[in-house]
Amino acid sequence: MQSAQERQFRDVLARVSRGIKGASADGMRQLGVHIGQNFLLEELWREDDLTLGELARRMGVEVPTVTRMTKRMEAAGLLARTTDTRDRRVVRITLTDQGHALREKLPAVLDDVARRALRDLTPDQRDQLIKLLSHVADNMTEPAPQPETAPAASRTQPD
Repeated sequence: MQSAQERQFRDVLARVSRGIKGASADGMRQLGVHIGQNFLLEELWREDDLTLGELARRMGVEVPTVTRMTKRMEAAGLLARTTDTRDRRVVRITLTDQGHALREKLPAVLDDVARRALRDLTPDQRDQLIKLLSHVADNMTEPAPQPETAPAASRTQPD
């Protein structure tokens, strides 16, 4: 890829990312959910009553990030934080009724954002876009290639 293409790719991807993030945030805000909290909710919908450490591992983030997020979500009434009965150092996270109620609503909001993003694309174009973006995502999960080092400059000995 040429440098101009790389810049164009970065610019377009940034515009898409900002657009989807903004539309998602607007829709989720109406449900009382902040961007990023949907990932935590999805983990708890899969398996409720997890520890902060388990959630952090599953989400691929650090425990302090999950701690701050769960405190905010507890204040909003979406989940409960309780001390583990066997180990008082461990905090367990469970969904409240309000958190469970979002299981149908939140994915519908995000589906609406996806529909908006894909509008006016044919089914074949959608398939192609998904395949190409999947390939880009796979590229980004692989370790970054190491930059080639230039050969050491040859040193000349003074005469």
